[in-house]
Amino acid sequence: MKKRKNITRLIRDGWIERWETENRQSHLYYSFLKTQDIKSYGSKARVPDFFDDSQDRNLLSTNERLFFYRLRFSKRFVWIKEQYPLLPLSRAIAVANELKLKYPTYPYTANVEVVMTSDFYCQDVTGQQYVYSIKDVKQFKKSTERQKQNIEAKLKIEKLFWESQGVKWFLILSDSIKNIFSQNLGQIIASYKLPPLLEVLKPRWLKEFKKALKNGSDESLSELMDVTAQKLNITYKDAVELFQHCVWHREIKASLSTIRLHFEYSAESLGLQVAV
Repeated sequence: MKKRKNITRLIRDGWIERWETENRQSHLYYSFLKTQDIKSYGSKARVPDFFDDSQDRNLLSTNERLFFYRLRFSKRFVWIKEQYPLLPLSRAIAVANELKLKYPTYPYTANVEVVMTSDFYCQDVTGQQYVYSIKDVKQFKKSTERQKQNIEAKLKIEKLFWESQGVKWFLILSDSIKNIFSQNLGQIIASYKLPPLLEVLKPRWLKEFKKALKNGSDESLSELMDVTAQKLNITYKDAVELFQHCVWHREIKASLSTIRLHFEYSAESLGLQVAV
């Protein structure tokens, strides 16, 4: 919820109107909630979307950040929108009434109804839409019984709100997010795009990496980076950038789900293969 007290319906409706205007007038997506609006358990951050340099993302926890990497890596979604509001508000309230649940209100107000949001609202290449609600297991366990009941009520409202419109809704628990796969994606996503010079060099670098891999699969990844850097007369850092870019775009296969992508490990242990 918005981080302030004494919220009135006029203030809340102003937030809705501003959000609708921003998204109507821009090709960019503006999330309803910003990082500065709420308290957050974990690391919240406004981060660049490496897919689109002009788009920032408001990710309100470490879980959301890691799950966003997975959404991007899947390549199945044509758009991803975070902190998306359940609007119109009248529909969300009607859903709560149908479920015989009390619709949530802002604290310290005269029953001003909250604008609920979903963590991620996406559409895939077939036109099917999905909503993902991210919840931290440890934080839920620490909650009081009343807090747990409120969380569960909100999830029920959110689920029915979307599914009644043909949108598939999923609850994603932190236990399924904080793993080796997500950590590896967090490492390589910054190399999503290459500088123009490295983009030009990429075919030659991949060719040299394939040769180095064939001749020394038992060597460390760091050693292979050195070899390819020397062959192309580029820096070690540039070689790493090229490698991580190619892994992200699946031009190099790696065992991302089972082992951390550390450069002191051998290419064989990392399951490296050139796919092109």
